[in-house]
Amino acid sequence: MEGVAARAGVSRATLYLHWKSKAELLRGIVEQLHQDHLSAMAEVLDEQHEDLETALNAILKARFLRFVELTSASPHAAELYDLHGRMCGDIARASQERSEQLLERLVRGAADRGEADLSRSCLTPAGVASALFDCAHGAKGEDPSLTTPEMFTERLERIVRLLVAGLRSEP
Repeated sequence: MEGVAARAGVSRATLYLHWKSKAELLRGIVEQLHQDHLSAMAEVLDEQHEDLETALNAILKARFLRFVELTSASPHAAELYDLHGRMCGDIARASQERSEQLLERLVRGAADRGEADLSRSCLTPAGVASALFDCAHGAKGEDPSLTTPEMFTERLERIVRLLVAGLRSEP
């Protein structure tokens, strides 16, 4: 907490007025980051995109890229990923559920407009959204602490391109 207080330019006592512990501070930061990502995803849904591939890349980058940027810039990335899972799993699960709902809306809209033929995949919009989320999460790699934003973006774009090709309406 001493280091956090110093970087924030406040006393440790001031930090403890807002957060009782490092764990509570971490949870607060993680919760805010997840809220920011969900808001960014919702904004993507409100925008016009030239095609499904562009829209999917935009919404998935809104969800994941900032986390990758933050952790790739930190010498404590591996520790942060570990702490995130152990101490903030409930926050992450709730955010994943909301993220998948937003993805589902995007996929359902594409199907309604004829941009995607879900019958060929035998998946529902919710099923596609869940698979997309899992793939995007996996694009961070086996050790996310070693993945750069460029690596993540390249992997994500390949995943989306492959998925969109499989959902195209034409045979």
